[in-house]
Amino acid sequence: MTDVSWADKLSAVSAGLGLLTSGIALWIARVANQAAYQSNRAAEQANATAESVAQIERDRWQYEMTPRLDVTITRLGPGSDQASLMLTFEGPPALERLDEIEIEVRDDGYTHGVGLAGGPDDQQIAQTIWGPYRFKPGINDSSADGRLSPAVPLELGGWLKRALEESFPPSWTDRAYWNERYEGAPVRLWVRCRREGYRPWTLACNVVVTDPQ
Repeated sequence: MTDVSWADKLSAVSAGLGLLTSGIALWIARVANQAAYQSNRAAEQANATAESVAQIERDRWQYEMTPRLDVTITRLGPGSDQASLMLTFEGPPALERLDEIEIEVRDDGYTHGVGLAGGPDDQQIAQTIWGPYRFKPGINDSSADGRLSPAVPLELGGWLKRALEESFPPSWTDRAYWNERYEGAPVRLWVRCRREGYRPWTLACNVVVTDPQ
């Protein structure tokens, strides 16, 4: 039987303690890493929550600053095919001004003969103002097709006028049918407003044409 020396025993104990120490160090490192991970996750979640709250506040402010507009359209006289659009910027007071306000005539929202044999092509459909009125081309820099009144700045309480005329039926539709189709129909508009520091607003307006008082 071989005797184990004291030195060998001490060496074995030292090795065991070394392994134990390494294990404890590894466990501490894992605990520290887990704590750091959880701390980072908590920070990320806190940041995400703060950003969500900030976005809600920005959206609320954007909504509260939505321009309030009064839009009317009045015929120039009984039976006239001409009309005048009046737009007034009424608020909110904190907005003070609009850097740009642009008005576009919308179509009536229906599908018009696309894909029908012998019917109009896509370009002809797009070039037609499907509604009762259009802007008078060239007046106040309105587009040649009468669809768009270009962007201009407007101060709070300010107004702008735009000349309108009855829209023209496309070549494949007669005037009598066209007039009957849109008699009494509102003029559908997009009003696009822009102000530095805010996202653009796009407002939909359906305006009934009235006779002068």
